[in-house]
Amino acid sequence: MAPPGEPFERRTPTPLPPGNPQAGSSADTASVDAVIAALYASVSHPDGQEPDWRRMRNLFLPVGMLVPPKRPGEDAFTVLDVDGFREFFREGMAAAKQRGETNAFYEIEVGRRLDCFGNVCQAFSTYESRRAPSDPKPFMAGINSIQLLNDGQRWWIASVAWDSERPNNPIPAEYRAK
Repeated sequence: MAPPGEPFERRTPTPLPPGNPQAGSSADTASVDAVIAALYASVSHPDGQEPDWRRMRNLFLPVGMLVPPKRPGEDAFTVLDVDGFREFFREGMAAAKQRGETNAFYEIEVGRRLDCFGNVCQAFSTYESRRAPSDPKPFMAGINSIQLLNDGQRWWIASVAWDSERPNNPIPAEYRAK
């Protein structure tokens, strides 16, 4: 990246031609609501399976990023593209399997605060994670900060950064309402 004040190369996503298998469903990218719903659907999966990487990749800009919470004791955040997130996921899946745990993962949106200006939106999307859709209580909850852009044809996710709820980091009540 260029030093502050210097020009940088602008990258415009190249629209995929109709019929391209990577183009995915235009219904997934037609609105902010659709993109966020598709994001949650793409990451959710039963035991022994993985997220829908193809669908997820279609939601993100080619240089889109995912930023999980900083791990205790680490100095820097981990910043991943969709392919890097896939590897991050697979490492976690292998560790869970070694411990004899399920890798089933279902994440749903339970609240959202959305701010938009023109073709730019910022969503604070509160999530709950369960091992089965029917589980009465989530094993984890948190907030996804999702930055979205519209190129005049569709919505793209530029980035998703998130943090999980914990005793010293409760989710404020105003972020639980849709």
